[in-house]
Amino acid sequence: MVRDADRPRSHPAIPSEPVAGLSARAAGSASSSRVLDPTVAYQVQGQPAPRPTVFVSDSLLVRGWHPDTQSALETVTRRAGFRLSWEDARTTDRALLAGSGLPPARLEELEAVWVTRARLVPLDDRDDAVFPPIDTWRLLQTYRTVVTDPERRSDVALEHPAELGIDPAPYTGSHPYTGSHPYTGSHPYTGSHSVGLSQYAVAGSGGRQPVTWLGAAPEPDPTLGVELRRPLVAIIDSGVGEHPWLDEEHVLHDPTVLGEPIGIPSLQQEVDADSDTQRLVGELGPDAGHGTFIAGLIRQACPDALVLSVRLFRDNGIVDEADLLRALQLLALRQLLALSGDQRYPLLDVVSLSLGYYHEQPEDSAFDPLFAGPLALLGRCGVAVVASAGNDATDRPIYPAAFAGTTPPDGTLPVSAVGALNPDGTVALFSNDGPWVRYLRPGAGLVSTLPTTLDGSMEATNRLVGRLGEERSAIDPDDFRSGFAVWSGTSFSAPVFAGQLARALLQSFASGDTDPAPEAAFDRATAALATMPGRRSP
Repeated sequence: MVRDADRPRSHPAIPSEPVAGLSARAAGSASSSRVLDPTVAYQVQGQPAPRPTVFVSDSLLVRGWHPDTQSALETVTRRAGFRLSWEDARTTDRALLAGSGLPPARLEELEAVWVTRARLVPLDDRDDAVFPPIDTWRLLQTYRTVVTDPERRSDVALEHPAELGIDPAPYTGSHPYTGSHPYTGSHPYTGSHSVGLSQYAVAGSGGRQPVTWLGAAPEPDPTLGVELRRPLVAIIDSGVGEHPWLDEEHVLHDPTVLGEPIGIPSLQQEVDADSDTQRLVGELGPDAGHGTFIAGLIRQACPDALVLSVRLFRDNGIVDEADLLRALQLLALRQLLALSGDQRYPLLDVVSLSLGYYHEQPEDSAFDPLFAGPLALLGRCGVAVVASAGNDATDRPIYPAAFAGTTPPDGTLPVSAVGALNPDGTVALFSNDGPWVRYLRPGAGLVSTLPTTLDGSMEATNRLVGRLGEERSAIDPDDFRSGFAVWSGTSFSAPVFAGQLARALLQSFASGDTDPAPEAAFDRATAALATMPGRRSP
């Protein structure tokens, strides 16, 4: 019998703004980031008030190549005393698409969602010129009032710094949540506090900690034929390092499409220092080994799966949104080529995204982030997108997970948003929530793979030579050469779900359902999703 005193207490929902404490990492990154303050931000009559977010202060994202969009943007930029400096990819990518050989309808579909970045450069570029900083948000709002075609208003958006992880302050360990960035992606917990949400950051309570694995490696299903098509799961993350479970039989590195790299090269060294502190002190980055941990979870959930590792983040977990979007767009191009019969590219089945952003105007569908375009295109190509729900314990919509709260067009697979469970089956305290969180999977205190070369400069508290000459030591807190660790975050519940989905797709392949057509892939993935236990019906 459960007494009232033993029941979990119920409290009224308290609205929270996860970005209020923003950006310890984004502000310290190479990007010039700024916090959008709704109390002083310019607004357009009739639009909902903006909410806090972090954005790159000297760039904008532009979708497509429509002349009205470019003309209006150039006009307002020049009025502000600046000019547009387009990144080289705007030209090279258009040439890449034009030379892809895709049918015109497919090419038009891809060009319509393609996003490139424009930097804002002062018109007076003399070395001794003095100019005020550009107010990118004001410039964007002005563009929306100037462009004549209403359909073009959503072609331009702020660029947000993408971050792998909402964790306690990674360098000082003193603030419980500094990572309320737009791209909170992988959400590992690496901090130091031991109460409330941040207890998950502490070794022994779910924080990143080396452990020993005594079990066997995940074994492929012996009942399945060796020629059976294996589900391909793309991980856009920090790369996959060295580990016996993750050899070339199980992981494809450095993907390309038409000779163009997708992401950045694979790890040359496991300690990928991005800050002065890391370089001079030898600390591991807050997200070191993150992609390897995710790959190990997918192998545990579906040993027969093949992982496509798209390395986009370094160990500090930061990347600009334009680079993330470009990786997704190139994946979509690769998938379209595979569907057209190009044998160089195996068909993609699942994309696992342990990242997210808080959009400044989530209530206004007209200004949905440009992130939605390539994800919807992947969904139309039969690729199931899985996204982590975030670690801020908030019900504020976080994207791309919150796209799961919208009904996709016919023939488009929905985004699957995944929250985290504790080992006892309760919902993890840090896990974001909302009607868009369709699924819950283990995400706290998980055991998975880390690179066997990962060893930071921290040392055990005690180390000595015993009476027989053997070395005795306490646990070295950042020596992961055992190849295994415990870690927590919704960034890990998402790949658990992705691996389970891959396993369901494998059963379809084993039954003979291997038709590569987008319509067949849509039906196959829809049937697989229907077998996934969820907390709410879509």
